[in-house]
Amino acid sequence: MSEMSSIQDSLKMKLDQLECHFTWDLKKDDVDLPNLLSRLKEQDELDPGRVEGAARAQCSLGYVKFLLGHEDEALKHLLRSEELIKENLSENCDKALIVTYGNLAWIKYHMKNYTDCESYLMKLKEINKTYSTESSSVPEVLGEKGWAYLKFSRKYYDKAAEVFQKAVELDLENSEWNAGYAIALCCTEAGTSCTVDSPAIKQLRQAIDMKPVKPHDDVLRVLLGLKLLLCSKMLKNESEKLFETALNGSPEHPHVMRYVGIANDENGELLGNLGELFSK
Repeated sequence: MSEMSSIQDSLKMKLDQLECHFTWDLKKDDVDLPNLLSRLKEQDELDPGRVEGAARAQCSLGYVKFLLGHEDEALKHLLRSEELIKENLSENCDKALIVTYGNLAWIKYHMKNYTDCESYLMKLKEINKTYSTESSSVPEVLGEKGWAYLKFSRKYYDKAAEVFQKAVELDLENSEWNAGYAIALCCTEAGTSCTVDSPAIKQLRQAIDMKPVKPHDDVLRVLLGLKLLLCSKMLKNESEKLFETALNGSPEHPHVMRYVGIANDENGELLGNLGELFSK
């Protein structure tokens, strides 16, 4: 075996142990890449003030660009993700960088820049030493993994719910993971009989009630309204109040407008398609 082959094999072994898009079994054949690309760009533009969402979108865009064969563009998105995290979280950014650094290590490996690949692996090693925990048990990593499963394909909804549940158990007061868990449960319950005390409805109420007020609260309100309508027409008044509050709070939010439009569809068929909302 040549020295270069030995280096490649050693790096590959380390890369396979990372927690990032490259190791989460996000299969190209499971994903509508053009559609996903469009939705990620929408997410990036939707809440420019939300650093977490923008950095997450850039990180996922990097992986999608890699799947499309555009490695240079992939690198630009990943570096932008790193930049956003560092600029806005400063000294508290290490855990938030784990997934982005993992993706950067992988993209550098595929670009045959093994020196930079090793550099990112060393950064990750230092982060793991600092917190004395495996990346797979870091709530920030689990949250990013959950959002990736939720965004990439409806085939991964069950995985998303499982990962978000673990993230919430480790960080009970984190509104992002609670919101993600609520959305994932909505998707997994789609097409099943609904009760007012279903796990999704309970989690939606819990996520909405968390303080302080969050940018995604209005999306959760509309989803809760849809779920309540699906359970019983007798809950229409509560649903309408939720829709009204959401529209007043986020009148131009595309997801809010889309879901309220679904609630107003007189055919009533759309409520059974709740699990498809996040794939459109």
